[in-house]
Amino acid sequence: MNEGTPYERAQKLLDIIQTIIENHSGTGVKTLKLQVDPCRNVITANQLDIWLQAAVKDGIVELALDLPQFHGPKFNFPCSLLSCAASSLQSLSLSYCAFCPTLMVGCLRNLKSVCLTVVHITEEELGCLFSCALCLEKLEVSQCDEITFLKIPSHLQQLHILRVFLCRRLQVIEVYAPKVSTFSFRGPPMKISISNSSQLKSMTMNGECCSGMFHYALTKLYSIASNLQTLILLSSKEAFDMPAPSHKFLHLRHLKIYCANMKSFDFFSLVSFLKACPVVENFFLSAGRPYIVRQEESILEDSNSDPSRIRCFQEFYHDNLKKVSISGFCSAKSLIELTCQILGTSPSLQCLVLDTTGGYDNTGICENMDRKAIMEALRGVEAIKRYVKGKVPSSVNFKVLEPCDRCHIPKLDVSMQVSDVRGRLA
Repeated sequence: MNEGTPYERAQKLLDIIQTIIENHSGTGVKTLKLQVDPCRNVITANQLDIWLQAAVKDGIVELALDLPQFHGPKFNFPCSLLSCAASSLQSLSLSYCAFCPTLMVGCLRNLKSVCLTVVHITEEELGCLFSCALCLEKLEVSQCDEITFLKIPSHLQQLHILRVFLCRRLQVIEVYAPKVSTFSFRGPPMKISISNSSQLKSMTMNGECCSGMFHYALTKLYSIASNLQTLILLSSKEAFDMPAPSHKFLHLRHLKIYCANMKSFDFFSLVSFLKACPVVENFFLSAGRPYIVRQEESILEDSNSDPSRIRCFQEFYHDNLKKVSISGFCSAKSLIELTCQILGTSPSLQCLVLDTTGGYDNTGICENMDRKAIMEALRGVEAIKRYVKGKVPSSVNFKVLEPCDRCHIPKLDVSMQVSDVRGRLA
């Protein structure tokens, strides 16, 4: 298959698939996954239609069609296939095509999972699908830009996982399905309402491509999901300081906050989230990978910064916080202040992990970092030793992850020896 031009290789692969389809009756196929990107320059919409008509019969359980993102055929998925497989189909995944279901599709009584990625479908057509798939348990709608108003109807009694990602024209989400327990969202803050929020236990709000997600979470999220147990937040820009929380998440035990490439962010303001989550036990913060501190932000450059002059809320205590992990740890004064605040007001703290690296993979090897990131990581280690280490109670399992000598330190200037760097931090 590696011989010939790209076009010739694609044609050979297309011929192989064509032969398989022609020699198979279609009977007995349980799973069909078509990933035709290698054939994108030679395949046609007519060929795709022939393949699907031949393979999708009653008895199929899983159908996934992954079309080429670019230069592929403009393909309208034949909804008549759903009528043929209505009694058996449990999972449907479509990408980069048009999908226009109508009420004529019939009852998809066993359909439990639907994933639509870059699919041309209107909210009315999506409503037709919902009316046919009464047992739907999982729904993912990603980059479906025709949808402006997403309404999840109450008759979807079994739906418990809902994911909505980067639908550019979407303005409103209304969820009436009564058992949604996991909701993941990526996009700008918008109007979201969930009729039975008592069932919602886990929520991810990803605002990486926009601004204000932290502010939105503190001011709007309580009315959407007051019974959350797990909350994951991501933001790339915050235009305002974190406001004082007006409500508290009384059931939230796991909080993860990701700061994506933020500049000049006041990490200490995240105390507002700890105030809003009085029973949280696990707190994870990603300051960025890695966070490069401007000179005026670094606590090491502030001649007035001594352990007795950093910010602290003396009246605030957190009796349930047990484990705290901060990745992308650096010398930013506000991050040191946040860490010291946690240490001074969390009597139940058992574990504190401060990771100054870009992260480690499953084999224990640290990820790639450039010279500036390495130097900032080392400044972060120095700030930890100067301002944090002495405040850690002996009962706390305290770990500091540093750039390793094997991978990172050799990237520094050859004139700077490892012993010189380590000596400054001792």
